[in-house]
Amino acid sequence: MINLSNGGFAPAWYKETYPSYGNKNQAGDMTNVDMTNPGYISQGQALATLTAGTEAGAITTLIKGITDYAVTSNLAYGVGGNKLIEFSATAVVNTGDFPHTIDKATVTAELGEDVCHYGSNLYYSYNHSGVAGDIGKYDLASTFDDDWGSTTPTGHAALESAPHQMIVGGNGIMYIANGQYIATYDGTTFIPQELDLTAGSTIQSIAWNNDRLWISAIRPTLTGSNKVNGSLYIWNGVDDSWEYEMKMMGAIGGLHVRNGVLFVFYQDITSTGGYKLGYYSDGQIVDIANYTGSLPAFYQITDYKDFVTWVSSGEIWAFGAGDKDLPTRLFQMADGGFTTVGGLACPFGTPVMASNVTTSFKLAKFSGYDTNCAWKSLMFDVTGSGRQGKLNHLRFNFEKLATGARVDWKLLNNQGRTVLSDNISFGKLGAATTHYIPMNGLDAENFRVELDWTNGSASNPVNIKNVRLYGEYN
Repeated sequence: MINLSNGGFAPAWYKETYPSYGNKNQAGDMTNVDMTNPGYISQGQALATLTAGTEAGAITTLIKGITDYAVTSNLAYGVGGNKLIEFSATAVVNTGDFPHTIDKATVTAELGEDVCHYGSNLYYSYNHSGVAGDIGKYDLASTFDDDWGSTTPTGHAALESAPHQMIVGGNGIMYIANGQYIATYDGTTFIPQELDLTAGSTIQSIAWNNDRLWISAIRPTLTGSNKVNGSLYIWNGVDDSWEYEMKMMGAIGGLHVRNGVLFVFYQDITSTGGYKLGYYSDGQIVDIANYTGSLPAFYQITDYKDFVTWVSSGEIWAFGAGDKDLPTRLFQMADGGFTTVGGLACPFGTPVMASNVTTSFKLAKFSGYDTNCAWKSLMFDVTGSGRQGKLNHLRFNFEKLATGARVDWKLLNNQGRTVLSDNISFGKLGAATTHYIPMNGLDAENFRVELDWTNGSASNPVNIKNVRLYGEYN
């Protein structure tokens, strides 16, 4: 008997069309499959656009930085292009002061990077024409100061043109990524070059953990299929230089702290599955997952249902266990929206994400079920020495079906030939929880099971508990 269930991606699944290496319950491929519940394999969640969350309302640019928490009661903030937005769990504010247009005098092309709640104010960073950047300030009431960083605080200065993540450390200091520098603000004094990294570096992300500032940076700043040097720096926030530099095998991206553990995304460009998620432990990075796609920026990582969740090439991926007594799993869980995905955050318990294609923009959240979903098992070899594999019967177990629920399935061999196919649906089986298919000793050398929810329901999913296939050798 072969029992297939929820195990996440198999190791190195991306290296073959018909991967066969891994645990029996693992997947050889998948598209938009939700595995946050260990009890079944389900359709990934669909997206519902927030009220006023398109170009017809308040979202007229790609939003990047989003507060991953509610700043005030039921309100969070985001920034992108020349807009600062305010939104709730259901709607983007499209009246009064919001969306706020960032307009720094004498420059153009303001492009928002990040938002940070510090003290009693909200700060927003952005780049602009003139190859420079700045920080704006909003008092959470009615007053905006778009060029605050370059004109107001003691030590005021412009920023470099670079990614500008902003965080508040446990020591009460606001830290700002600023090209090859770390800028700081203590509530009174702004220091644009508090820490100077290796010449030519560009900081990608910063995080506060264990009373230290952790900094990811690349050198030189190149994109595409160009190998660059990545480094993870550790700084105590006091000394003139960093305490330790850890060299990476290639580009390094976003950092994420969860329950005191620092997670690191980085890349080895020599491998298709060279995108890696690891965590820091005792002076080294421990790899825990390889995936395909792209490195998430600092504004594209969050937590959801006890899983680290991030954006990769327009898709939402997740890694974790969901419970302390369960094994970890890696899966591609949902679509990110339009072609280009911006910020991802979870300020109200449900992920929200920004995306755009050409002149269309939106801010959306998980809601309902996607039908552009598919899951493929590993390829199983059922040949034997001088023996013929025979498939006797197949059984699908699933949650009770409801109106419209449907998933199409098939057995496929590694020649791409469909051996057997059918569907599980409410229309065919009613409110069933199991489906048995006799195969009467069907000859087979190898096979895999494929599930396709294209003809399924956006409100009533088919949740597959397991797939059991029985056979024998003759």
